Amino acid sequence: YYITELATRRIDEESYISWCDDYCRVGSNSDIALFTILIILIAAYNLFPREFDDSTIDFIRSLPVKLPVIFLSKVFAAWIMLFGLINLDHLIQNGLLSLNTQSLTGKNYWQVDLTLLLRNFLFAMVVIAHGIFLSWFRTIGLIIYCAYLIALIWLENQFGFSGIYNVLGFFDNEYSGQQLVLNWNVIGFHLVVAFVLYFISYFLWTNTDSKPRTPGSGKIAKILPVLGVIFSFILVVGFLATMVGNSANDAMLRNIQAENTEHYSFTYNAEDTRAINLLIPYVEQDYAELAELLGVTTLPRIQADMTSESEHALGLASWKKIRMVIRSPADVDPLYRRVLSHETAHVFQSTESNRKLGEYANSTGFFVEGMAQYVSFSVVPDDISRDSNWLVSAIAWQRQNIKFAEMANRTVFDALYDGELLYGIGDIWVHAMVEACGIESLGNFLRGIGRDNAPPNLSGVSFWRTHLQHIDCELALVNNRWRQIMQDLIDNPTQGSFPEFENVVISRESDSSPITVSADIVPDKSGQLPEVYYLKVKSETRLASVVSPILAGRLKREGARASVEFFIQPQLISGRQFRYQLGFIPMPDSRHYFNKWRTGSIP
Repeated sequence: YYITELATRRIDEESYISWCDDYCRVGSNSDIALFTILIILIAAYNLFPREFDDSTIDFIRSLPVKLPVIFLSKVFAAWIMLFGLINLDHLIQNGLLSLNTQSLTGKNYWQVDLTLLLRNFLFAMVVIAHGIFLSWFRTIGLIIYCAYLIALIWLENQFGFSGIYNVLGFFDNEYSGQQLVLNWNVIGFHLVVAFVLYFISYFLWTNTDSKPRTPGSGKIAKILPVLGVIFSFILVVGFLATMVGNSANDAMLRNIQAENTEHYSFTYNAEDTRAINLLIPYVEQDYAELAELLGVTTLPRIQADMTSESEHALGLASWKKIRMVIRSPADVDPLYRRVLSHETAHVFQSTESNRKLGEYANSTGFFVEGMAQYVSFSVVPDDISRDSNWLVSAIAWQRQNIKFAEMANRTVFDALYDGELLYGIGDIWVHAMVEACGIESLGNFLRGIGRDNAPPNLSGVSFWRTHLQHIDCELALVNNRWRQIMQDLIDNPTQGSFPEFENVVISRESDSSPITVSADIVPDKSGQLPEVYYLKVKSETRLASVVSPILAGRLKREGARASVEFFIQPQLISGRQFRYQLGFIPMPDSRHYFNKWRTGSIP
């Protein structure tokens, strides 16, 4: 890797910020931590088990060296090796940056570098302790570690975060100005645990006999693995059984019904029969219209599970299966028709593109949702909802300066903006694509990216420029029309109020009290203010991926001045820094509007 880097990159243009991004970004860096744990566990598992497996421990014990010296020598060797390996990147990078004379991007932040070195070294010391202890159990030790990770996920699900018990908390970055601040509560706790494990491991390994491929033959050697397996098995199976049992109990309590049409197989709860009966007469007609819009070449049969329960989404699609939520048996069949059409469009996207659209999800996320929105509104019109979605998206595009290159990189977009904007802003972009290149361009694009000779390894703007040219469509034309549509919406607004937030203040009375976020509200030119305000908090859960909590705000009026106040419970935030978005409902029954992500610090 380093040879390739040195041979293919201009070393005088390397940026400190680009190099440090993965290590230095604010908040949780669990992906790096998990990879580092893997490297360290491999090293730890080679310290002692190998000696016993190869029976070389007999030779070592025959030397005039005391057992504590043998144990500590191996531990120190592992520390030295891992410290050099993990931090080699820092040394090479500092050498490269010394050739970059730019005052901004080439600048070294030595406090950050040295703090990262210290953190990595302490982390290696801790995980080596885990590995030496667990390697005594051999494969069983890995099961125990998996049980530990599952326990952390359970804590996150129950309490919002796993506190000091999570070793990945080493990699939670916080800053005071330009100074990187380590989480010494987490580090201190795990250092104590690590030295206890070193102490226990010393007695385990020095009292283990030299039989090859066994962790020992003494009483402790026989009892501890059994207890470890039993504990881990109970924890893992209990965790899984609880989830499966809850689902099974729910299924037993519900009376599941089935209904088939030509292209759908529906399953649904008996209490939702009315809603399904209102939906069934339209599904084949809507299916045919979708297929015609996209020029579908193969008509798949779709499994539609209408028994799903979710607080965050009405529908999900995967290959040829759809899951939908029926929230009320009331007469709302247009909504369910549109959601079913939206999810059916996702199925067509997968089949027509030979699953390629999903493979390029980071570049096509806005199109995946935008196209499904476009065709579902074409099949089941709702001008009021669509117009409000478009206006919210257009205002966000203008105020937040959203660029197409960011839309074509889902990772970047989600880090900067409200991810749900992709539905409305993607719908407008697809509308622009149809106006610029024709309705047939939608299906042709899907089949184009799925063709056998499609260029591989494209992403972002290059991906779109190449594949649109293949179907005789130009990206520049689509983007020009897209921007013009949104500008027209902004210049001629027909509804809604879009105020600005100013003077944002974060405060807290005590460590146990909620965090208060307050902001002044400045009306737009309409002079009106929304009544409903929201705060979205970025979850810093390390292992379990969860939806960011959304909290309602309290509007306060004092004469001509208006402000809003939010209260965040401490368990929703890990550490002293957090990310959040301020938002509101700009018009009745519309999609919410959120500003860009902000970073805040708890006083």
